Amino acid sequence: MMRKVIGILLIVLGLGYVFVSFDFLPAIGDSSAPAHKHVSDYYIENALKDTNSPNLVTAVLADYRGFDTLLETTVMFSAGVCVVMILGSKSPLRKRYLVPKEILKGKPYGGIPAYKTVNKDVMTTLIEILILLYAIYVLLHGEVGPGGGFQAGALIALAYIVNVMVAPDIKPLFKFTKINAVAAAGIGVFIYAFTGLLTMFAGGAFLEYGKLPFPIPENDLHPVGIMMIETGVAIGVMATIITILIAIIERVRFDDDRN
Repeated sequence: MMRKVIGILLIVLGLGYVFVSFDFLPAIGDSSAPAHKHVSDYYIENALKDTNSPNLVTAVLADYRGFDTLLETTVMFSAGVCVVMILGSKSPLRKRYLVPKEILKGKPYGGIPAYKTVNKDVMTTLIEILILLYAIYVLLHGEVGPGGGFQAGALIALAYIVNVMVAPDIKPLFKFTKINAVAAAGIGVFIYAFTGLLTMFAGGAFLEYGKLPFPIPENDLHPVGIMMIETGVAIGVMATIITILIAIIERVRFDDDRN
C-alpha cells in the first residue's frame, strides 16, 4: 500500500511541476501564436502542391507530421502492451470475483448473452459485415476525404466488439487471441516504419513517398505511400483495441454474480 501511495504522490508532483514550469507554450486560440502566423498559412497554401493530397488533414498527418504520427501509432501499441502486462498477470482477484473455470484454464468463455432475440445471430453477422465494409471505405478514401487509418482501425475493432459482447455464442468473422492481437498491433507499427525506410533506401527522406521504389509514375507514388502507412495505422489501432478488450474480458466477469 505504501508503494502505491508513494507512486501516486510522485506522479502528482511530476505533473504539477510540468504544469507550473512549462509556461512557454502559447494559449489555446491565441492568434499571435507562431503556428497561426506562418505554419497554418503555409499548409493551406502549399499542401496540395507539396503532397498531391486534396485532404489537408491527411497532408498534415501523413507528410508534414508523418514522423509524429508514427510515434502516435507506437504509443497506441505501447498502451496495448501495458494493458496486457497489467491485466494479464496472475492475481487472486480472479478467484475473488468468481471468474469462470473456463477462463482460468485458458478456454474461451462466452458469458451470458446480453440479447436473447430470435434474429440476434443473423443480425449480428450482418451488422459486422456492414461495419467492415464501411471501414474499408474509410481507409481507401482517407487521402481525399474525412477518415483514414485511425477511424478504419476503430471500426474494424467495433465489429469484433459487437461479436464478442452481443453474440459470443456464434462463430466470429475473425478471431484473435491475446498474443495474436499484440503481434498484429506490432505489425501495424512495422508497416508504417517500413514505408519510411523504403523511401530512405531509395535515396529519399523518411516518408518521402515520391522516392518509393515502385515502377509507377511519381505522381501516383504519393497515394500509394499514404495507403501503406494508413493500412499500418488501421492494423495497429484495430489490434490495440482488441488487445485491451481481450485483456479486460479475461480479467473481469461481466455477468458478476457475487450477490
